[in-house]
Amino acid sequence: MSFPHEIQSALLFDTPVRHLEAVMRSFVQIETARTGVGYNLVEAKPGVFYRLFGGGEVMVTLEYVAAPAKAEVFRQPVESAITRIYCPDMPDRLRRHSSHILINVSHGALSSTPEIDKMLDQIGYVRPGTTLEQFMRRIEVCTLLSRLAQDDVPASVVHWTQSNQLFPGDMFEMIAQGAPPSPLHVHPYLFGGGQSPGGKALAGIRTFGAGHFIDREILIEPSELPWAANYETILAFLRVATTRNGYIIPDGDTFGPEDGSLSYRVRHRPATDDDVALYELEPLLHREYGFQADSYVPRERTFDDRSAPADVMPAAANERAELLDEWQAKRALAEGIGGRFEVRARNPEPGATPPPSQPTGFGVRRIFGRKAG
Repeated sequence: MSFPHEIQSALLFDTPVRHLEAVMRSFVQIETARTGVGYNLVEAKPGVFYRLFGGGEVMVTLEYVAAPAKAEVFRQPVESAITRIYCPDMPDRLRRHSSHILINVSHGALSSTPEIDKMLDQIGYVRPGTTLEQFMRRIEVCTLLSRLAQDDVPASVVHWTQSNQLFPGDMFEMIAQGAPPSPLHVHPYLFGGGQSPGGKALAGIRTFGAGHFIDREILIEPSELPWAANYETILAFLRVATTRNGYIIPDGDTFGPEDGSLSYRVRHRPATDDDVALYELEPLLHREYGFQADSYVPRERTFDDRSAPADVMPAAANERAELLDEWQAKRALAEGIGGRFEVRARNPEPGATPPPSQPTGFGVRRIFGRKAG
């Protein structure tokens, strides 16, 4: 997949600031000491604009604008429910700011603009810097610069454009300490869905930013679970996908922690005329909130491809072999990230006989967490 070529942040201040050069110098000093690879200053307008190049083909620009940013840039994120939750006075902060610093981090010497990108697409040119590791590096550099820019003067607002989110400056400082993908990088657009039969308000989540790490955004349809609980599961799903040897949990499988405290089913929703392709997470179990869906398969019997009981296996030898091969491949994926693969089956009713060719009544789990010993 193609990861975003450019990472940008905008820091909004209530007063004029004059520390841009100090930010630039601190960044070069820290990066040189940490990585051993320095940056060259290739363009400068003292106090107003700096362009740096180095650090593994990374281009950095810092620009100070002694005027408010364009209000229309913030229209969508300021209307997001999550912004109102994080910072109820965000509209006032946006109205009162009087200056801002723009930070851009990209790969290579060629900048990214709609015109340039269109031209490169037309000639089939694939930009360098398109690995997950290089994308993470751009995020790391932009995060460091955005934190340094607040050392002397705290920002009133930080606009992190990769996820199109607005944060109070002090909240950004706290949230930026988490490794990606984190709440900084995944915008949870919340939407309502009425009430459950028990009168609980239903809330759904559709992400923006998750698709920059994997090939699709993520959806959780309106659920009676707290949105924050579902959001944490979204981040866990992303960590499984982006960790070393990580992978996207296959369509129809379920995953959860080893203690069995929660379980979610993953569905790969194809694109339609009305929407793009998505990964949907369906809550099945969340013990902390007393939630259990009708479709949840209890852990009455668990096994893997090496200990499958006969009563859940297809009767035909070729179908059994195909199913066991599939389970073995999935076990290898799960163990590759330090997790465990298991299959769950309901205990059969007395005298019941399973269908001869269909392994019904089982749920496949991928488990994130410590490796089972």
